[in-house]
Amino acid sequence: MFARLLLAVILIPLVELALLAQLSQRLGLATTILVVLVTGFCGVSVARRQGQQAWRQIHQLMAAGQSPSREILDGALILLAGIFLITPGLLTDTVGLCLLIPGLRRKFGQRLQEWFLSQTARRFQSSVWISEVSSSGVPDHASDESDGVQVRVIERTKVVRPL
Repeated sequence: MFARLLLAVILIPLVELALLAQLSQRLGLATTILVVLVTGFCGVSVARRQGQQAWRQIHQLMAAGQSPSREILDGALILLAGIFLITPGLLTDTVGLCLLIPGLRRKFGQRLQEWFLSQTARRFQSSVWISEVSSSGVPDHASDESDGVQVRVIERTKVVRPL
């Protein structure tokens, strides 16, 4: 994982420099700088507006007692888009602008959730948990027979919200 991150940190700026050099040769240095600045400013303003919208939706759902998990993911992807747009370059600006398109952002968010769930399932699939039941019929604890690790299962309680 660290090697991939290091490779990305090294390769992305090199690709950005190559793209900016090509654009500069074709359009000129002033136009290239103008393109980078305009995409950055416009993208950041759109990201800011969409981020504020996501923030309001999160608060509304929480006030209604609903889970804002999808909106939180949306907000995190909008923040990521803003970071990409602040970074000078054509490749990062393109990725940032794509993340600001709600349909593409939703698709990417779904793929990200699927990836995360598959990674989680793969990592924890090897553990087999056996629940022991006490005489009252309530699960007493669960143990992983391979490691001898014991985990207590606590009965869920109802959360009482203040009025």
